[in-house]
Amino acid sequence: MERINFLGCMVDSLEMQDALNWMDGRIKEHNPGSIAVVNANKYWCMSKDKRLQQFVQNADLVIPEWAVVWGAARLGTALKSYVPGVALLQATIPWAALKGYRPYFLGAKPEIVDVLSARLKSDFPSLKPAGFHHGYFKTEKEDQLVKDEIRNSNPDIVFVAMGSPKQEYWIDDNLRDLKIPVSMGVGGSFDVLAGVKRDTPSWCRGNGLEWLYRLSQEPKAYWKRYLICNPWFVWQVITAYVHSSFSHWNRGQIV
Repeated sequence: MERINFLGCMVDSLEMQDALNWMDGRIKEHNPGSIAVVNANKYWCMSKDKRLQQFVQNADLVIPEWAVVWGAARLGTALKSYVPGVALLQATIPWAALKGYRPYFLGAKPEIVDVLSARLKSDFPSLKPAGFHHGYFKTEKEDQLVKDEIRNSNPDIVFVAMGSPKQEYWIDDNLRDLKIPVSMGVGGSFDVLAGVKRDTPSWCRGNGLEWLYRLSQEPKAYWKRYLICNPWFVWQVITAYVHSSFSHWNRGQIV
């Protein structure tokens, strides 16, 4: 897969099947690897959080969501496709069931995890999850118990739904020690996978309207994320475009 530098971060140019193939290779080699999902909000968070920025820059696979694909195209470095994090999670479930791979689901509220467990058992009876655990453990002892459970269950994939940057910190702290072939932060995707929260409708996807739909559904939760982060992100793309254009013009003048 080709990687491009977009706003100071290396991003993979890929489609959904490429991501699944990459996961397949890591699992077969049992070679621990991390997946980072980048979008406008993640770039904004990275600008405020050096540890998060470092995690994404060091991630083994960097998945671009729609805003990143849009921004890269504006700067003349087209990416193959956008891959929503929740869509990759949804695609991984039947794929893992077919392959016999065992995912572990870590994060979300206890009641969400219960619903998720029951739904996966009903919808994908051939799937053999390595385990489930909510993300609301507060003490070092609880944290260690969760780590021990994951280590003993020997999962092929761990999906971490704690929100950013907490989920990235957890993966960064534990990926190598637990020797997990694939680890991926998935934000609030367990709610969607469990059917508790409605997924983004198809008319929004690929048109840059996912943020508007989410904002309309949960304005209190998303107003800051989208009404501050999105304009900031667009400004970064404009600034990078102007800088690139000026550099090209300046080199032409020198020649």
